[in-house]
This record gives sequence, structure tokens and C-alpha cells, in this order.
Amino acid sequence: MILSMSDQTWLFLTTVAAGFAIGFVYDIFRIVRKTIPHNNFIVQLEDILYCVAVSLLMFYFMLHRNYGEIRFFSIAGAALGMVLYFCSLSPLIMKVSVTVIRFFQKVVIAVLNILLWPIKAIIKLLAIPVKWLFRGIFIFFRKKVKFVRKGVASRIKTARKNIFVMLKKV
Repeated sequence: MILSMSDQTWLFLTTVAAGFAIGFVYDIFRIVRKTIPHNNFIVQLEDILYCVAVSLLMFYFMLHRNYGEIRFFSIAGAALGMVLYFCSLSPLIMKVSVTVIRFFQKVVIAVLNILLWPIKAIIKLLAIPVKWLFRGIFIFFRKKVKFVRKGVASRIKTARKNIFVMLKKV
């Protein structure tokens, strides 16, 4: 279908906006990766899912707005939108969002430490008698083991003597 010049301009501007949106969505993935560590397999899986989703959305967009025709300026508009986004807003959004998320992580950790402080204190107080109890049990069993070991060692010595006496007689 033949589009008028104003329709083509509008299509180009909407593909630039779509490229901007694609870049923003990828920044969301980057922010999540910076705040929550990922291994390489998960990163690659996320990238594949992102590419498939973006491809399907751009296909739907081209089918709906461009009547299924692939025009160079629409692909160039999406690429231009991504480049514009990554050169202009992306560094600012990444820096601000990571800073805000790390600040909230510190606040949550501080609040949890304050809320869990009584529990930690109770555990430390309960640990003292438990530690003494285990120390007493350990000393008790260590003495028993020494006693048993001494008894076994003396029996082994007498058994050796008896064997040597019997061997001399033979």
C-alpha cells in the first residue's frame, strides 16, 4: 500500500519512539542485572527472550502500522531511536536507578538489623549456657575416652606380654 508523505513521516517518528522504548526495556534488564547477580547462562537466556519479544513486537508493529511492508526507513527509525536513547537518557537512567535501588537496599538492611536486634541478643544470651553445656559434655566424654583408651592400651600390653611368653615357650 502506498503511504503519503505525512503517513511515512508519522511511521518514521513512531518507529523512532519504538526504538526508544526498546532501549528503555533493555535498560530495565541491565538494572536488574546490576542489582541482582546473574550467571552467564541466565544472562544469555534473558537476552534471547528479549530479542524474541522485541522481534515479535516489531513484527506486529510493522504489520499493523506499515501494512506488512518492510521499509528501510522504519528499520532505520527503530535503530535511530535505540541509538538516541542509549546516547542520551540511558547513562542517566542507569546511574539514578542503580543509586536509588542500592540506597533502598541499604535502608531495608538497616531496618531489618534494627528489627532483628532483639532476636540476635536473645540468641547470644541463650548461646552462653548452651556453650557451657556442650563444653561440659565434651570434657566428660574426653575423660571417658581417655579412661577407655588407657584400659584398652593396658590390655594390649598384657596381651603382647602373654604372646611373647607363649612364643618363648614354643
